[in-house]
Formats: sequence, structure tokens, C-alpha cells
Amino acid sequence: MNADNRCLMSARPASQGEVGDKSLMKIIITIFIFLTATCSRVDEFTKIREGNFEIVEADTYRGTPMYMGQGGEYKDLVKSLRVNIEKNSDVLPLITKEFFPVSEKLLYRFKFAALDREKDYLILRYFARIVNHPIYAGYQIQFVFDIHSKQLVYVFTAEVPLE
Repeated sequence: MNADNRCLMSARPASQGEVGDKSLMKIIITIFIFLTATCSRVDEFTKIREGNFEIVEADTYRGTPMYMGQGGEYKDLVKSLRVNIEKNSDVLPLITKEFFPVSEKLLYRFKFAALDREKDYLILRYFARIVNHPIYAGYQIQFVFDIHSKQLVYVFTAEVPLE
């Protein structure tokens, strides 16, 4: 067999079995990657509960939010996000206590939603009142969600001065 025939033989088309095996392998790899990414993802509330506050900042959201009350056009999404936040309500005092010297029990309540159209963020504001404090009315926590992915991307907490 000469060199030309060897090249032709090695360049033969793949059999149906080989093509099917490659497609099956691609499907298996894709499923594995999807399951690994989905199953290993720990939600942000669990991370905070475990002491990981990397998503939290002691500040106020600095974008261009527009007040939307109960959510306006995003009312259903706000409702869904609120359910998740309020299901994890034990995390809210932990957030505040990580950044501020809090001794009293804090009871957070949803106040309003805001929309930052420039960044496509939905901001949900919660507030806990402090009784008889000479400077502060309470603490706020702002949960910032990406509208498209519905993922929590930032959390801001701040002292709210008396007005």
C-alpha cells in the first residue's frame, strides 16, 4: 500500500456507530455539566447563613432606581422574590449585625420595590425600626436582583437616620 492510499484510508468517513457514539458522548457531557452547575450552586441566603457576606455591602444602592411600590409591571416577580426573601427572614438580622452594633431584636418588613432600568435591576427594600434611638430610625436592607436571571446580585444594608 502506498502513502496515497494510507491517507485515503485514514480520511474515511465515520461509520454511523461512530457518529452516534460521538453524539451520545456530547449529550452525556452536556447533561453532566448542567447537573454539576445546577446542583453545586448554593443560594446566597445559605452563604450568608454560613457567614459568607461577600455579596453584602454596608451602603445604599447607588444606581438610578425608580420607585414602583408593590412592583408595578413586575408585580408578580416582586411577589415571587418576596416569598423567597421572607422564607429566609432569619438572614436579615444576620446581615445587619455583621455590619452594625445591634443589640435589640430586629423585625424587618417589606417597604417597596424599585427598578433600575439602566442596569435591569429590581431592588426590594426592607426596613426594621429601632425604638427610642437618638440618631437612627432603623436599618434598611436592599436586595438587588437581575430582572432577567432573577438572581440576587447584591445586598446593601444601611442605618437610616431619623428625619
